[in-house]
Amino acid sequence: MKLSHLEASASSTTNGKAVASLVLGILSIVTMIIMVVGLILGAVGLVLGILGLKEIKRLGQEGKKMAVAGIICSSFGIVLPILLSVVTFVAYMMV
Repeated sequence: MKLSHLEASASSTTNGKAVASLVLGILSIVTMIIMVVGLILGAVGLVLGILGLKEIKRLGQEGKKMAVAGIICSSFGIVLPILLSVVTFVAYMMV
């Protein structure tokens, strides 16, 4: 009896990892000028987004779109600082 109550409450809640992934993904984009901070926040957000998606599927929770948005933002937060560093390096070498 208690198990069905837990399942009902789990399905009506938004996954916390999905929320954290989105927040960290946005912060990683905002802090991409400080490369190390952006990369760390992006990597943690990416992992949390993937784990959140797995939990959402397994437990039937809400927040799938939030987890996907967190994964996308975190990916940008990882790729953009690296791309910015490469562009800066190439520009510096051309001078």
